[in-house]
Amino acid sequence: MSSYILIDTTVEDNTWWKDLIQACAVLGDVFEIHCWSDESDAAKLALRYGRKVASTWRDGTVILGTITKEFLSYLTRMPKPSDTEIYNKMTPFFTIRLGGRLYSEHYGTEVIISKVPEKQEPCVDRILSRVERCGTVHRNVQ
Repeated sequence: MSSYILIDTTVEDNTWWKDLIQACAVLGDVFEIHCWSDESDAAKLALRYGRKVASTWRDGTVILGTITKEFLSYLTRMPKPSDTEIYNKMTPFFTIRLGGRLYSEHYGTEVIISKVPEKQEPCVDRILSRVERCGTVHRNVQ
C-alpha cells in the first residue's frame, strides 16, 4: 500500500499526522529532517536526535539519525505549530523522512507513504479514511 495525502487549510490539529508517524515508523530505521537556514530553532530541536550531515542543499540543514522510541515520542507529542500563515503546519520541520516508508513534506501538509509495515496496514487505512474528510488522499493499493 502506498498513498499520497494533501491536507487542506481547515485541519485544526495534527493527530492524524502523529498517528501516521507512529504507524509507519520502524525502530532502527534512519530518519532525515530538513530545515531551512532561517529555521535554527527547528534545527536545534532535530539535533537532539540526530546529527547534521553534508548536503548539496545550500539553503538549509539536513539532520540524519536513527528512529528510536525517544524520537518517536518527541514527534508524536509535539503540539501543532501555531505559525500557519503560509502552511497549515502539522510539524515545525519542512521535511521528515522515515526510512524509505514515509515522507512528510511542506511541514506535514503533504505526506507520501511509500511502504506501510504489513501489520500496520489496517491502522493506516483507518487513519487515511479520517483524513479524507479534510484533504485529498490518493491510495495505491497493490
